[in-house]
Amino acid sequence: MRRAMHIALYVLGALVAVFLIFLLTAVITDYRPAEREVLQDRSSISTANLSAAGLNNTLPDSLSILCWNIGYGGLGDDMDFFYDGGTQVRTSRERTQANIDGIIAEIRRHSPDIILLQEVDECSRRTYRINEVEMLREAFPDYHIFLGYNYRSFFVPIPLKAPMGRVASGVVLMSRVAPEEVVRWQYPSRFPWPVSMFNLKRCLLTATFRLADGSSLVIGNTHNTAYDTGGMRTAETRWLGELTARLASEGTHFIIGGDWNQFPPDYTPSAAETDDPHFTTVALDTALLQGTGRIAWDPSARTLRHLNVPYGPESVLTVTDYFYISPDVRTDCVRTIDLSYRYSDHQPVLLRCRL
Repeated sequence: MRRAMHIALYVLGALVAVFLIFLLTAVITDYRPAEREVLQDRSSISTANLSAAGLNNTLPDSLSILCWNIGYGGLGDDMDFFYDGGTQVRTSRERTQANIDGIIAEIRRHSPDIILLQEVDECSRRTYRINEVEMLREAFPDYHIFLGYNYRSFFVPIPLKAPMGRVASGVVLMSRVAPEEVVRWQYPSRFPWPVSMFNLKRCLLTATFRLADGSSLVIGNTHNTAYDTGGMRTAETRWLGELTARLASEGTHFIIGGDWNQFPPDYTPSAAETDDPHFTTVALDTALLQGTGRIAWDPSARTLRHLNVPYGPESVLTVTDYFYISPDVRTDCVRTIDLSYRYSDHQPVLLRCRL
């Protein structure tokens, strides 16, 4: 009896030690981004190459911008997801690679001037450590590419039976024209500790471009909180409204695109969209944006499917992907590209506009 108790205490002590080591490692390696961080170009384009090609850093008057949450190449039409009421953690390596190849081919087909991507993995277990940023760099050698991390954890311990493990992921902004500056802005929203060590740190990427008339255009890439724990999306929208109000007061044009994880104005969700206990989307509170711009979205199509089941006739579809544009930017069209969610749980959205 005494021997059994000693063994039990030893095992318990070992488990406690392992847990404390894990927690200490999580604290030491916790991603703590600065409020403002200037990003470096990850492309192979050099200033010398630009000069030799006779190119300049001025944006054209007419622009095409593609916005797409690519679901890290792991959320194609075959997937449900454990966090959203499904059962799966990741798809196969072969399907992940096929999804990424399909995403790249689709972007090539439209050849946009600006590309705004969300959920791009750099080295994550869920995508078999495929470096998607490097794949984009190689696939689009004429584009400048910038990555802003919003998810870095040495080990995500859920689900317990098959943990996600290491995650390194973020939002990517790509452009044919070299921006003057690209900044990662940390949103003020925070998950409580210790959850924050294993969850996303949401951010906005902004790229500043010079226009032919000497004015500036700021293009932003946003990916807002999905699983709100109390006012996080509100804090992000309020912060974004303050930023765009400041830009407007300076006479700077702006276009903010991304996955807002909120309904656009004048969108009426179904009961299935609002009653999902695992993934709840709310309406964007446009009052927090201070009236400095307008929302541009495609009312004829949906952009996101819920991940409680693989894609099919029973899938719940909604709209969370769109643009927020300053009044002086003229919109020619906003079109959701229907891919039947083959490569991602989101559909790409293409904006054509004039400055």
